Amino acid sequence: MAFQEAVSPGLSSLGLSLFLALLHTSPEGTSGHSFSLPPGCLTDLLKVSCQGLGLHTFPALLPWTTEQLDLSHNHLRVLHNNTTEDRPNLRYLDLQGNRLEELSLGALLPLRWLQALILAHNSLNRAYMSNSQALQPLGHLRFLDLSANHLESDMAAFYVANLSSLWSLDLSNNLITHLARGAFRGCPNLLDIDLSDNYVLQIEAGAFEDLLQLRELSLARNSLHCISDFSLRTLWQLNLSSNALHFFATKEENWGYQLKVLDLSHNQLRTMPTLSALRHLHHLNLSDNQLSSLEPHTVPSPQGIGPWYQEASRPNQTLSGHSPAANLPELTDLDLSRNQLAMLPVGFLSHLSSLLRLSMAWNCLQNMSAHQPSPGLPLLPLTSLDLQGNGIQTFPSWVFEILPSLQVLDLGDNELQLCWRSEAGPDGPFQETHQPFTSAFHLKHLNLGRNRLRGLCPAGLLPLALFSLDLSDNTGLALIPSDFRGLQHSLRELSLRGNGMESAHLWLPCLRELRLLDLSANKLANLPWTLNCSSYLHSLDLRKNLLRTLDTEVLGGLGGHLTSIFIAGNPFHCCTLGWLATLARANVSVPDLEEAWCLYPNSEGGSWAPLVGDHSHLCTWWQWRGTQAGWVLLAVTSLFLICCGVAALVQNSPKLPRCL
Repeated sequence: MAFQEAVSPGLSSLGLSLFLALLHTSPEGTSGHSFSLPPGCLTDLLKVSCQGLGLHTFPALLPWTTEQLDLSHNHLRVLHNNTTEDRPNLRYLDLQGNRLEELSLGALLPLRWLQALILAHNSLNRAYMSNSQALQPLGHLRFLDLSANHLESDMAAFYVANLSSLWSLDLSNNLITHLARGAFRGCPNLLDIDLSDNYVLQIEAGAFEDLLQLRELSLARNSLHCISDFSLRTLWQLNLSSNALHFFATKEENWGYQLKVLDLSHNQLRTMPTLSALRHLHHLNLSDNQLSSLEPHTVPSPQGIGPWYQEASRPNQTLSGHSPAANLPELTDLDLSRNQLAMLPVGFLSHLSSLLRLSMAWNCLQNMSAHQPSPGLPLLPLTSLDLQGNGIQTFPSWVFEILPSLQVLDLGDNELQLCWRSEAGPDGPFQETHQPFTSAFHLKHLNLGRNRLRGLCPAGLLPLALFSLDLSDNTGLALIPSDFRGLQHSLRELSLRGNGMESAHLWLPCLRELRLLDLSANKLANLPWTLNCSSYLHSLDLRKNLLRTLDTEVLGGLGGHLTSIFIAGNPFHCCTLGWLATLARANVSVPDLEEAWCLYPNSEGGSWAPLVGDHSHLCTWWQWRGTQAGWVLLAVTSLFLICCGVAALVQNSPKLPRCL
């Protein structure tokens, strides 16, 4: 889902983005000063890069106009006093991936106008008390990266004690186990903090209370068990993925929260978290948990849970009986994939008046027809529904009746039974047919891949306005033109990849609007002649088939719109490659041409050669050999006929034997 991309683990660098916007606001420096850089450094007017040159010392002289200096991945171990010279224009300094252990008190004093400092992947845990003092002169610092420095909780507290100008702080990949009250008191202007990939077990009340402008916080991949009193009202994005959370709740009486994105994926949630105060939530990720129901109920006390559970079970934190979705009027994206849900939560979804995208992939849905909702439910605005990876056998038509705006439906990796055949076997007539898509008036994209489908049954099964259809990886699938009836003027993308189809089992109708066709990983010996109708086709995938040549008449009928074709994995005949010249003349790209091979047939089965090689000498010999053999055969045949004629004359002439 789009939400999964929006809430990727790690720091979103809101502060860094703002810093980059201000990077060029410094006054222009004067030129004319001499400078000397180590060999291998790259420089332009504003930036100097000495990355990965094995340097052991800081460059003594820099161009006066330098605003960005990259010294990453070198061997700097200590920054002494007077190491750097006064450079008021320098705003960005990257020292990550060195061996820094010590920062002398005045080492950074000449760079007091610095706004971004990258110190990641060093060893600043060894002299953290004195090192932290070296950062104090940086009164304009906006972005600080201290990730992967083996910092423990108290060490990190020293480094951020008095950096009041800081906007963005990266403390990821360290050894932090707890966050004390007022841990970030010295950084009141922080906009985002990255604490991912630590060992945080405990967050004391008030750890973030002084951060009135905090917008983004990542605690992904830590060891948190419970969030029982979430109170960061100014936060926009919160990432708590990959912890050990059993419980997440907010106080119901607090309505001032601004949270828009919440990632609780990869935890151990068994019940729906209490989110009643998060009225502005847009994106919610609950994937990879242990949810079996979304209905409100009291959480049973798990065995072996410590004091955090007693805090979480206070009366004002338990669910109050109403739907946990009732106070989420702005939620647009909900990811419930990889849980243990056995039915589509229609009642829960009916409270989400703005929900557009829902993923319930890889759950336990099977016979959806057995869970038809009661009449009277409001229509839901969903436009995208992901149900792949369940055990769905029958898909009911009532889904489209309550989801009239549905445009994208993913039913891949299920066990759909669209029809049953009689006892006559797989080639017998259809005994019973379901038509779940008859009410799908707005469906544009349908995935039926990996369902072991053998056919699409009688005509009228598919929605009439489809743009894209995926029927890939249904081994043994056979198609007839009537399967696509009604799609001739709408279907633009069709995937038949990996079905093992022979040419006799692929009967495509005239698909006039087709743009993309994937026929790879089948057993096709020739192209469907109906491709001539697809004059707008621009991408064709023919990899891993049994094609010996490509029909130039079919290729020529594609109207000049074909831009790319994939051909590797076919046993093309090396001496019949005229179609390749046809593609070249039409400016059709063959991205995998270097991977394609062709075959020289002979009595031993043939020999392979790269398709792009020069085949003229061998093909000339092959053609000459064929011509000589033809002449020899003609001569032998003529001689035989002459002998037969002479024998006939001898038998019919009474004087000829006497003369002989």
